[in-house]
Amino acid sequence: MPGASKPSRERVARDRARDARRDEDVAAGRFVRANRWIAFDFAAFPIIRANWVVFLLATVTLWGFVIGVTTSEANVRGAGQVSAVSTFFANATSAITHNFTWFYTLTQNAWLVVVFYVLLKKKYANVRLGTQDDAPEYSDLVWFILIFTTGLGTGIFYFGVSEPMYYYRDDAGALNTNSNYLAKIPFMNDDQRASMAMFLTFFHWGFHGWAPYLVVGLTTGVVCYRLGRPLTLRSAFYPLFGDYVNGLFGDIIDAMSIACTTFGLSTSLGLGANSINATIHRMNSAIPNDNESVKSFIIWIITALTTGAVVSGLDRGMVPMAILAFGVLSALILLLFMLDNTWYIANIFTQTTGTYMQYFIQAGFDNDALPQLALEFQEKDPHLWGNPGIKGRVEIALGTTMADSQTYYESTPASFMNSWTVFYWAWWITWAPFVGLFIARISRGRTVREIILVGMFVPMISGFFALSVLGSLGIRMERIAELSLKYAPDWRKGVVNCAGLGYLNNEPASDAAIKLANDVGIYALACRKSTDRILDILEPYGNLTKLLQLLVLIGVISFFVTSADAGAFTDDMIAAGGIDNAPVLQRVWWSITQGATAQALLSTSKTGLSTISSVSICAALPYTFALNAMCVALFRALDEANGDPKYLSMRKNFSTSIIDVFDNFNGPDGSPDGKIMSTKERLILLLRIILNPYHAMFISALELFTPFGISVFSFTCTTIYYAWILLLCLTPLKQGTHSLAWLMYLLFAMLTTAIRYNLRAKWHIVGNLMDDFIACFFFYPFALAQMKLEVESHKGRAPPSRPRDWSVRGRIMNDTSVRSGRSDASIRGKRHLPSVTAANVAHFESKSNENGVTDVADMA
Repeated sequence: MPGASKPSRERVARDRARDARRDEDVAAGRFVRANRWIAFDFAAFPIIRANWVVFLLATVTLWGFVIGVTTSEANVRGAGQVSAVSTFFANATSAITHNFTWFYTLTQNAWLVVVFYVLLKKKYANVRLGTQDDAPEYSDLVWFILIFTTGLGTGIFYFGVSEPMYYYRDDAGALNTNSNYLAKIPFMNDDQRASMAMFLTFFHWGFHGWAPYLVVGLTTGVVCYRLGRPLTLRSAFYPLFGDYVNGLFGDIIDAMSIACTTFGLSTSLGLGANSINATIHRMNSAIPNDNESVKSFIIWIITALTTGAVVSGLDRGMVPMAILAFGVLSALILLLFMLDNTWYIANIFTQTTGTYMQYFIQAGFDNDALPQLALEFQEKDPHLWGNPGIKGRVEIALGTTMADSQTYYESTPASFMNSWTVFYWAWWITWAPFVGLFIARISRGRTVREIILVGMFVPMISGFFALSVLGSLGIRMERIAELSLKYAPDWRKGVVNCAGLGYLNNEPASDAAIKLANDVGIYALACRKSTDRILDILEPYGNLTKLLQLLVLIGVISFFVTSADAGAFTDDMIAAGGIDNAPVLQRVWWSITQGATAQALLSTSKTGLSTISSVSICAALPYTFALNAMCVALFRALDEANGDPKYLSMRKNFSTSIIDVFDNFNGPDGSPDGKIMSTKERLILLLRIILNPYHAMFISALELFTPFGISVFSFTCTTIYYAWILLLCLTPLKQGTHSLAWLMYLLFAMLTTAIRYNLRAKWHIVGNLMDDFIACFFFYPFALAQMKLEVESHKGRAPPSRPRDWSVRGRIMNDTSVRSGRSDASIRGKRHLPSVTAANVAHFESKSNENGVTDVADMA
């Protein structure tokens, strides 16, 4: 990776001027609908600069959640009950993890494939975020530190020792079972089980975790710095929907991103508050451990520090804090590496890296399919789709319960994916909006290749080394405790009896266990709390223990503040339409909102961190769909940035959009001038399609079949459609009919997809088969209406013999326009029209002379 030279004063001034012009464009309503933007000053002091719809949607969602959780918890406080909110999220999490484990697994792998493909394809990897003259804003080292500290958060302190320990050895009493098999990769003895424990830890912090960050970061970065859009999440969908993202659809995307970010950060804040509380208690026993009041105080202290950092700005606030966080973690890890058995730790790092490279693909597709099958045999209502209620039927028929499948088959615990892998993937996904956008913000002047290498490989390897140090010392300490106390564990089942080790309530209780802890600093970590374990491995170092504890405390706080600062910064930037220097009060608002959300989640008295993890899983599911769409948008943005003639010569959308309903069926610029039909006519058309799709199907297939074939095809599709509705209605009366109903709907969507796919090919509209299926499966009335109107708009015209420039999307910005940071709204606003009038052409030619726009035809 080439070194980044310090930008000259001229370049800095030019970049600031470009940013100022972009901010002016946002404020002028060029990237949002004009009636969305609000700006208010008091005595020349800026109070607010924001898209009020995004601001309001995100605020209502988050503060509604805070009020709902707080009220629900207050109703059961002191009664020893679980609140309604906690119960809701627990049930929702069960439904998601039981039914969508495959979806989380598949999408994580798909995003990883996308990232690797972009890295390996030279024309994509060489794309620069900006022009050739743009120098990186930060040095290579500072840039890496910002990505590393923002992307990891406090989790490395909380899970660094605890996670491999859970996989290696656990307390049978805490598990309420005598087995913790976790045979994710083959092992024949305890040594290999320890290797598996380290591998699984690497796996959850490896390629799959960093991939969603890069999907968001690359997409928003290319669209912003090469296509002239503001740095918001809606811009990531610009290659898919054009200027329609300026309307309500984009507002919902931005608001959802803010909410998703805040919920994801709250997970880290909750873990961080627990770690800080435990560390302070260890350093000063007068401060109670695991105390709600103390943790609340910690959250608001950290929120105050975050507010100060975010108000100070990126360069004066976050950069120094990130450098501090990285420096403290480095000092802690290197001290432990040198103080203890250095060669053992180096061996673990090398060995586990090799194991990871061997098994990460296999583990990446592991869904625990058969262990999760046990859920159907263990619970009467396991929230499983298509559950036939076999447990209840067996109990009625035999008058007895079914045996435990884990005991019979030595299966992995059925809840493993829920508690670990799916939770991790959801956590990374909820962090993707703000970490990805932040990576884009600090990466102008970098190539796509640099961003992937530094945004995935370098922080991942650095994280692996830190995890190797912490995890290996934890496993070592556990073995020393077992050998010293002469307790032979059941290594195959992975559990210990803590009473046999002399532990009670997570504390040493027998004379031997107490002496081992007090005199030697050795604890049986399997019998300790998660927050205590990283502190326990520091105890054997005598006079240096206090220093190491202080490093942990400073490290957790600084990582805590760095992540929260980045989250508040990006939340504010999204709400402000991409403006970097939004008013101070707005930054304070989002920082306080994050603190209040974390506080509300910690108040869930009976479920604690399980509610925090449940919220992450629930928040991540809808954003998973958004990330899938971003993958398609990324390739389109890269093709446009490269000036790919084939891509630029194609139409970028149908004559209408499936999301124009969010804009009252107006044109891309949000005005009624672009309407093909009135709002009333479009609504009537949609209602007709819902009631009877035959006519729309018939019109859409006009140019694809013979007259007889059209009739047969349309009749078949309509019959399948009505069968779907009928079978859904019969669901309460006949078991299994709902599954058959959705099979009918899937067939209907596939047949509709076939029409859309062929229409696109005939009229040279950019897209792919997956785009068509998603549109037809999730938005079938809009997709059918879109196809019908497209066919009707072409009556009397033959399809082009070769791809041609159907719209001004066929024009790309050269370096002059990219350097200006502007793309004329009058050009971009017309990009979806099916044809270009003479007046349009004259207008575009004048703009070409002004802004340096080049016509693709001239390029050819």
